[in-house]
Formats: sequence, structure tokens, C-alpha cells
Amino acid sequence: MPDADVIRTTIADYLARFTAGDREGWLDLWAPDATLEDPVGSPVRTGRTSIGEFWDQGHASADAIELRPAGAPLVIGSDAAFSFDVRPTIGGAAYHLPCIDVMTFDEAGKITSQRAFVDFSMMVPAPD
Repeated sequence: MPDADVIRTTIADYLARFTAGDREGWLDLWAPDATLEDPVGSPVRTGRTSIGEFWDQGHASADAIELRPAGAPLVIGSDAAFSFDVRPTIGGAAYHLPCIDVMTFDEAGKITSQRAFVDFSMMVPAPD
């Protein structure tokens, strides 16, 4: 079972690398056969190439995207859940969208699965 601190570090890196635009560094956080379901109910993506396509689509839809943690991750065994704010800038305007991710991790702390609970109808202009 992965160490809880290793999982918390992976989650912090996941948020930071996505925000920094570090595509390869972000993809390196994933196990080779990982799955991504973002948002929940959409087709599941499997493996680095497909997850990289998710990155490309997301980053092409906004001028910039910041992921801000909203509390400490809850880690139990090899599972974690955490909330964060997605802060896209689109056409020079900043927006806010709440999100909760649920992930599983392998022994090395690599992400093996991710499910994003997000409702795009909740996106509103950012308060700050």
C-alpha cells in the first residue's frame, strides 16, 4: 500500500503541474494503464496517450487554468478524495468551478484511476 504522504505529494504535484502547464510532468504522475473519467459519466480514457489528449483538450479550451486546493486530501489506504477549485481564464475573464476528484494509487504513488465530480453548469465568474 502506498504511503499517505506520498499520495498527498502526488496530489499536490497533480494540481501544481496542471496549473503550471507542465504536460509531461503531469502525465508522469500517472501509471501506464491508468484510467481517467472526467467528468464522471463521460467515456473513460485509458493510458498516457488518451489522458494526454484530455490535457490537450482542456488546455485548448482556456487561456490558462489554475487548480486551487480547497482543503486537505482525505487518504485511506490507496484511495484519496480531494476538492479543489478550477479557475479557467477564458477570453481574459476568470471563472470559478468547484470540483471533487477521487483517485486510486499504486505502490509507487502513481495515479491508477481518477474520477472527477464536476458540474459545468456551476461555473461562475471568479470572485477575486
